[in-house]
Amino acid sequence: MRIHQVKAIEGANFFSYRPVIRGIVSIAEWQGKMTHELGDFNQRLLKALPSLADHTCSRGKPGGFVERLEEGTLPGHVLEHVSIELLTLAGEKSRYGKTRVLVEEMEEYEVIYEYECKEAAIEALYAAAGFLNQLRYGEEPNAEPLVAQLKKLRSAYMPGPSTQAILQACLDRGIPYDKLGDGNLYQLGYGRLQKRIQAAMTSGTSCIGTDIASDKQLTRLILSESAIPVPRGKIASSEEEILKLFRQFASSVVIKPCLGNQGKGVSLNLTKESEIVKACRLAQVYSTKVIIEEYIKGNNYRLLVVGGKLVAAARRRPPMVAGNGKSSIEELIEQENNNPLRGTGHEKYLSKIAVDPILILDLSRQGFSLKSVPHLGEKVVLRQSANLSTGSTAVDVTGLVHRDNAELAVYAASVLGLDIAGIDFILGDIRHSYREQDGRIIEVNAAPGLRMHLLPSAGQSRNIGRDIVNMLLPHGNGRIPIVSVTGTNGKTTVVRLLSKMLRKQQLTVGMTSTEGIYINDRLLSKGDHSGPASARTVLRHPDVQVAVLETARGGILRAGLGYDYADVAIITNISEDHLGQYGIDNIEDLSKVKSLVAERVQKHGFAILNADDPQVVNLDQKTSGHVIYFSTEIQNRRICKHLAFGGVAVVADQKKIWIYQGTCGSTVCNLNKIPITWGGKARHNVQNVLAAVAACYALGYNAQQIRRAVSGFGQNPEDNQGRLEYYEMDGFKVVLDYGHNPAGIKEVVQTLQMIGHKRIVGCIGLPGDRSDATVKQFAREAAAGFDLLYIKEDADLRGRKSGEIAHMIYEEALSEGKKASSMKIILKEEEALREALAKAREGDIVVIFYEKAEPLRKIINDHLNLILPEIRNLAD
Repeated sequence: MRIHQVKAIEGANFFSYRPVIRGIVSIAEWQGKMTHELGDFNQRLLKALPSLADHTCSRGKPGGFVERLEEGTLPGHVLEHVSIELLTLAGEKSRYGKTRVLVEEMEEYEVIYEYECKEAAIEALYAAAGFLNQLRYGEEPNAEPLVAQLKKLRSAYMPGPSTQAILQACLDRGIPYDKLGDGNLYQLGYGRLQKRIQAAMTSGTSCIGTDIASDKQLTRLILSESAIPVPRGKIASSEEEILKLFRQFASSVVIKPCLGNQGKGVSLNLTKESEIVKACRLAQVYSTKVIIEEYIKGNNYRLLVVGGKLVAAARRRPPMVAGNGKSSIEELIEQENNNPLRGTGHEKYLSKIAVDPILILDLSRQGFSLKSVPHLGEKVVLRQSANLSTGSTAVDVTGLVHRDNAELAVYAASVLGLDIAGIDFILGDIRHSYREQDGRIIEVNAAPGLRMHLLPSAGQSRNIGRDIVNMLLPHGNGRIPIVSVTGTNGKTTVVRLLSKMLRKQQLTVGMTSTEGIYINDRLLSKGDHSGPASARTVLRHPDVQVAVLETARGGILRAGLGYDYADVAIITNISEDHLGQYGIDNIEDLSKVKSLVAERVQKHGFAILNADDPQVVNLDQKTSGHVIYFSTEIQNRRICKHLAFGGVAVVADQKKIWIYQGTCGSTVCNLNKIPITWGGKARHNVQNVLAAVAACYALGYNAQQIRRAVSGFGQNPEDNQGRLEYYEMDGFKVVLDYGHNPAGIKEVVQTLQMIGHKRIVGCIGLPGDRSDATVKQFAREAAAGFDLLYIKEDADLRGRKSGEIAHMIYEEALSEGKKASSMKIILKEEEALREALAKAREGDIVVIFYEKAEPLRKIINDHLNLILPEIRNLAD
């Protein structure tokens, strides 16, 4: 098996609403054999990976996959199941998978399966392929090291318990989140409403407060000056200074680094100078400056403050082991570290007990070493400090905290300016006031660990994730309105129009399209930005109040959607285009791709569907939102039925646009007030306007507001560049358009035929990645619609030979009865336009369907005298 391509599709996609891996694999070496034709392959496979027997496959019952193996199935199908099972054994919840043949003669397969951890899921495909190759050639593969590697990747890349608790709280409230980068940084919500978290730090966490908290001496000083009880202490830089200060203390002391966290380098209850020297050296591993302070006797409590409220408290217990009379302390630690609740770092709710110089020092002070064998039942405290990161445990005491103690913790967090803080409190009993028992705050922690509260060793679990999310987003779900626009043609016009309409409502609009990313009128990035990455760019922008997203087929198939749910989905139309790509071979598959946009609409949202398009009109069954239809046929049967049941529709007659709800109708405006409709002659643009009007209505705007917003669009040539872009030359007209499929060219021709002309001259071409059938259909539409053809080709051949597409168009037009004298092949786009302009006659309309518009605009502007168009006159 050879893997040619592996791609993680992270958004909702053609295959699943969850993220999937898409792998392209060839298995020619397997010589076309099915599993039942490979000798003892099935038996050896199940022996090497026995848990495959639980897979249900398409049979819907355990053992279903085994049945498929015995009956005979494709090796690519086996690869899918082995990949899923390796991930499952590593801890993933991966259930969905799919395999299909892409190129039968080459035995090339597409393997799809769901995942949680992208890095582990990609590795799983390679691991499964190697596993099966070993089986195929008589070797006995071992799954254990493969699973171990996948576990390691999951540990490295999956969010830890603290972050996961916050993300789960977001899911519970319907708040979208997005991972930023490869670390532990997440965005909660979209656009202007977004917040950010990184474990227990937020976008509201004070940088100064965090710096103060990391400087233990400065923290102690500020707390002390704020009348908060803290241990006496001083700072030193050398062993001599430390020893001098130690002699001034009348009691046992604590040595810790001035800068540090997680209890690193902290030694407690020191009474001898020899211990002081060792502890100083350990602390200086983490910080050149060292703090010496009085040791406070009592229990170690962590009080968690979130948003000015005490939300959790725990009593922390140092790690310990109980002797069995046989095992050494080192062996007992190893046994405890095998506890499934313990993991490396913060990956699980408890950390492994760290064997470090501090632990060894604390053992030696008790007369033990790692090799000591405690008596049966003898408890050995492994270290004095009680940090979870070094192996301690915790007991929840939230309901026991005395009011004075809670208020002091909240005050301490406020003094340092922290929205989330872990307050380390030493006192005898948390149920009594610190005033009665000489309680002290010994540290304040920014970005505190949450694990002890989420799953304490004893006591009640606290939903800290919910508390943090409620602080960040106390109201709503952090969402801004999202309008997603898909379809074969018209997407860019709709997003441009809708964006301008919403800007007139004084909103900051983020827009993506094939022409670029815009924030209001400001171009953020030029180029084709109709995919999910660009959608995420808009949704991450801190100023955006509403997102209008062009959502193209290619982006959906490559990487899924760039958002979870939209408020409004528009499907303009569906016709044959891009067939033969990504395994999409027919109009039904293409409709399924486009329908994803309607499927991912909020339940309270709207799917806006073209009632004039037979492929679109029935997609109402695909959405859980409300449906608004639009149509240029006032008597459209689906519209009439929809309105009879009280539905909403936006329709146009010969002169006006109407919004109907049931039997009640409101006039929006006359078509001649909207220049891009050419007074109603440009039927495809009338449909585009209807879609945008319906979207505005779905977003809560009334007919009067919509009228003011839509009127005049297209008066400025920059409103809709590249779409029926119209120039008045010396005696003839020129139109620049992006038509790049049979339906697109047909719409333009039908529009141009409705205005005065002698000849319609076309400079036409088609991208090389279109199927032969699409190219020929395009040629037939061109032959029927144009009096004279200049046939060009794109500079980007997209896998075709130079001249291949142009000659195919020429030959097909010839077979349709087009005369050779009325066609000419000129491959370079600029040269084709120059000749068309040079030979244009009075009364001609020259239209060029471009690959790159800017060079062609320069040619047009350079040709004779350019008169800026008055589009509105076309309506007369």
